[in-house]
Amino acid sequence: MALVIKSWSIKSQPAPGEPHVRVVARESGFWSFILSLLGIDATTTLEVSSTRIEFEHGSLSGFIRRMTPFGHVSSTFYGRHKPWKTALFILAVCFSIGSAVGKAWALLAFLLLGLIGAGLYYFLNRELTFGFIEDSGFAGAITFKRSVIEGQEINEEQLRKMIAVIEHQIKRQGVPLEGIDIGGQPSNERFAAPAPTSLKDVFGATPAPKPAPAPAPQAAPRSHCPQCQQPCAGSDLFCGHCGHKF
Repeated sequence: MALVIKSWSIKSQPAPGEPHVRVVARESGFWSFILSLLGIDATTTLEVSSTRIEFEHGSLSGFIRRMTPFGHVSSTFYGRHKPWKTALFILAVCFSIGSAVGKAWALLAFLLLGLIGAGLYYFLNRELTFGFIEDSGFAGAITFKRSVIEGQEINEEQLRKMIAVIEHQIKRQGVPLEGIDIGGQPSNERFAAPAPTSLKDVFGATPAPKPAPAPAPQAAPRSHCPQCQQPCAGSDLFCGHCGHKF
């Protein structure tokens, strides 16, 4: 099943602690749409650091994470699927129905409906596939398409840059890669984040205890009587000159 993209980023020179590639995607479909509105949809996350490729599928039921060091990656691959056959079939069906009615207005109406339906299907169901093959023969792949809710899509040129960044990390080339810093995410951060993996993540962690207040500064030792200004010891209870009680 093709996933829809929630957020993504590709960086050839990321800041410390940031991945070179990060893609967060969710399952397509009506129920996933509802769960996405609630912020608890199941998501798949792809992250590429300087040492490994990491896949994680998470939801409230838990998560599964697969981490593959670059030393065990033999090759990468990517491709594009264009559903023009299905779009053409939708158009042909609408044309056939309009022709069967036998009215000119019906033919034009169904033909227009077919053009709109075929265009929308083609636009929303173009798929991109990215994957890698381990030395063991395991092939890890992720297929994704345009997101309507989040409004995110990775085109072929951006995917080519993603592959270039990953291959640069695998080969450990000494020549720096050209500056790549692209990405996208919806304005609503809830739509962009990966799925929580527990109810604690949904409702928030228990607030940390408040730190104890700092002790009040101690007054400087007394050396003079505040009333007569005569010298006195800090341990005295009364002034020896005027009898003032401290």
